Amino acid sequence: MSHDSRPYFPLGWIFLLAVLLLPAERTHAEDDLPRIHRIIIHGLERTDEQVIRRELLFAEGDVLDSTRIAETARNLRRLLFIGEVHIRLLNHPEGVEVTVSVEDLYSRALSPLISGQIDELSFGMVALDYNFRGRGQRLRLALENQAISGPWAELLFAEPRLGNSRRSLAVQLATGAEGHDHALTFSRPFATLAGRRAYGVSLFSQQAVRRLYSKGQLTTRYQDALDGGRIWLTHSYGEQTKVRPSMQLQVSRRQFTASASDGYAPSDRTRVIPNVGLLVWRPRYKRARYMRDLGPLEDLQTGSWLSLRWGFAHRALGSDRTFSFYQAQLAPRFEPTKRSYTELTLFTSAYQGEGKFYNLLASASATAYFRLGMAHSLALRGSWEALHRSEDADQLLLGLARGLRGYAPRRYDGTRRVLFNLEARPTLVRRPWYTLAGATFVDCGAAWTPDSKKANLVCSPGLGIRLGWPKVYNTPVLRGDIAYGLKEGSYELSVGLGQYF
Repeated sequence: MSHDSRPYFPLGWIFLLAVLLLPAERTHAEDDLPRIHRIIIHGLERTDEQVIRRELLFAEGDVLDSTRIAETARNLRRLLFIGEVHIRLLNHPEGVEVTVSVEDLYSRALSPLISGQIDELSFGMVALDYNFRGRGQRLRLALENQAISGPWAELLFAEPRLGNSRRSLAVQLATGAEGHDHALTFSRPFATLAGRRAYGVSLFSQQAVRRLYSKGQLTTRYQDALDGGRIWLTHSYGEQTKVRPSMQLQVSRRQFTASASDGYAPSDRTRVIPNVGLLVWRPRYKRARYMRDLGPLEDLQTGSWLSLRWGFAHRALGSDRTFSFYQAQLAPRFEPTKRSYTELTLFTSAYQGEGKFYNLLASASATAYFRLGMAHSLALRGSWEALHRSEDADQLLLGLARGLRGYAPRRYDGTRRVLFNLEARPTLVRRPWYTLAGATFVDCGAAWTPDSKKANLVCSPGLGIRLGWPKVYNTPVLRGDIAYGLKEGSYELSVGLGQYF
């Protein structure tokens, strides 16, 4: 009996190959799902329609997904030149018509820069356009006379969608009487919650004069020059809970120059620090009004997260010393009631080398917001910070600029600091173009150094006024406060931009 030498294919294998190679057809279940037939954009006055369309997480022909609809609305509201966003769905025989209505805010402005107390006031002007050429680019030019360091000029340009891609580019050029601050960053951030990868590279050069104080008086001054860069890569896993491991390399060179008056300066240092991190985060959001900002609806991030990072420096890699680096942050978020919101943040970092820990930094803070009635709120904050075995003569300052409005900006100093702020925030007048609000507050705090300086808690009550412009980019708030220092029996008047906390 002869044997056929041709290959033998059972009929079952032939059928399986045909199924795999033939184009897949949609199942009846997929055919029954509603699909997007048309997308319409409404409300644009200064913004190019393509800027809005590139933020959409859905396209014509896609199956309707309510999760992508909600995240698209959040992404659009994050744009500083977009206010309220409404996405409406209308069923048609041929599919769903999606209408995206946006509030196109005024993004071009010439605004004053004011901060500090009356006898130590920083002032200037800023010209900006957060929607340059209607393409969503950011351009900012600031000229300022800073109370301590003198004249300062800054130019910032940011392209969030380089070539309509997910990659971004940011350039900062700043210079002044005492130094400079230049930076160049190219990155691909997580544009959506479903994004799986983010990466970037950043180069920077900074120079400034550092000052140390004692009882409000300047004791030491030296120049600090820092040049370096970093590169990073992050992956994201999970749906309801995000798990994001990351790798990063930081390279820096820091040089210090002593002032002729006292001769003190820290030691120069070169650092090459490879490190790895892990972020565990549960994304949750709440739409609320009169919590942190003045009037507009906010996307409060109510999900908690945990962040861990470990790295090392070694002389063999070019660092000036060998050590390990540890950092941890835990940030629980709560909603005690439907009209309240609470943030807790616990943070610590330290170096370990030559058998000991040093450069320890620890902090704990709690902030809570309560909505009262239809247009009022109550805000409170408490915090504790500590420095231990620092590489440099670092200190924690306390005064007007750091939470204690009734006292001079650097009135108290130490390596420990506690702070408590309470503000009642009544809304007095609300109009489409402006919101006028007030503040009645009490600040208490202390700064000290263990074994050499005792903690001395001081308090200051005060009154303030707030003026916000909801139709202008990012809802700017002009703030004015007057506070009375109970211990020193003096008043401090301060002005600034943005809520105090």
